[in-house]
Amino acid sequence: MTDQPTPKWVTKELFCSLLEQSNPNFKAIVKFVPTSAISKGENYLTIVLRIQIEMQLKDNSIEDVSYILKIPLVPEGEKNDFHEMFDAELDMYDHLIPELEDLYAKNTSISPKFKPVHLKFPGEPVKSDYILLEDLRKRGYRNADRTQGLEQFEVEAVLKKLAQWHAASAKRVVELGEYEKDIRESYFTTEHQKLLDEFNINFCMPFLECMQQYNLEPGQLVLISDYTSQLTDLNIEFGKNDPLELCVLNHGDFWCNNFMFKYKNVSEVEDVCFVDFQLPKYGTPAQDLLCMLMTSPKFSIKLEMFNYFIEYYHQQLVEHLTMLNYNRNAPTLSQFHAHLHRYSLWAFICAQRMLPIVLLPPDVGSHIGNIMGNSEEAIAFKRKMFLLPAYVDQIKVILPWLINRGYIR
Repeated sequence: MTDQPTPKWVTKELFCSLLEQSNPNFKAIVKFVPTSAISKGENYLTIVLRIQIEMQLKDNSIEDVSYILKIPLVPEGEKNDFHEMFDAELDMYDHLIPELEDLYAKNTSISPKFKPVHLKFPGEPVKSDYILLEDLRKRGYRNADRTQGLEQFEVEAVLKKLAQWHAASAKRVVELGEYEKDIRESYFTTEHQKLLDEFNINFCMPFLECMQQYNLEPGQLVLISDYTSQLTDLNIEFGKNDPLELCVLNHGDFWCNNFMFKYKNVSEVEDVCFVDFQLPKYGTPAQDLLCMLMTSPKFSIKLEMFNYFIEYYHQQLVEHLTMLNYNRNAPTLSQFHAHLHRYSLWAFICAQRMLPIVLLPPDVGSHIGNIMGNSEEAIAFKRKMFLLPAYVDQIKVILPWLINRGYIR
């Protein structure tokens, strides 16, 4: 599923039109090279191409440019089951994220940018879903190594940017009104109960089998097994928004492959930029925060510094809510800890389902069929993830920690 050829419609001529529109000095494309932008086993829903171009300018000088092109992970001409996710991401790039950035530009002295530059091909519409972006590598951004995890200074940089995003997304409701129903509800509804049931069963059966090798106490095994039997109901409850509590626009898939760093030096981050906005959800900030903290920091600091990271995020959140003159329901730190306890489901979900994906080295078996499915191949792949030594080393400590915090109950 990952060895897809470059679609026939991705042509030099298409990019000539784009460059003619964007660069008045453009003359011709000398070299046009589409390559995969990510390794095998890194793409679950999309093909991500890096389009590298040598262009000749009118003075005959040569300039290198590159773009990132996201397209559906389906053979050309076949139905794209993820069309709605492309629509959601396009709406984020075209409307919602610019609204968040504008709130800072209009109300504060800072101007954080949350996304790469989004582009569209001129002329006739392309007969495919696509998202065309600047290549952030040209401006010095790069991903951290997901299998190694983030250092404290990297976690702090991400949490600060996340707090800026969340604060603006809360202020946006005050200024511009509610988000659309699809963003308020996402897939956390009774209408999606069958999908949630299938996904939970497909994940939990091999997980509970492999959990026997995590050196847990008998009572812990029983508690976790009982907890997993409630996951569909807990997911639906998790998705409900309390109007008396702070709600934010969550990125929805907030782990280290979906943010990129620009470094000042080896121990300081200049900026963080977010990517992949296919699963936005308006609701508890616990969704993004717990996802990031369960999946992305180095294991040596993940649990030891958890409370510090919560406090750091909360401090940044309150600071930026104040900066934006948001005067509604900002929680105190103790209220926020209670809030995270209430929505702690997401800590377990991300430790169980996302952390093994994060820690697994690039693997040809890493595709959406094996992640979502229940075929023999899919079950074998999930067992492989759940018994990965790097994952076992973490999860056998994380599960008792979640129980002791009351996050699994």
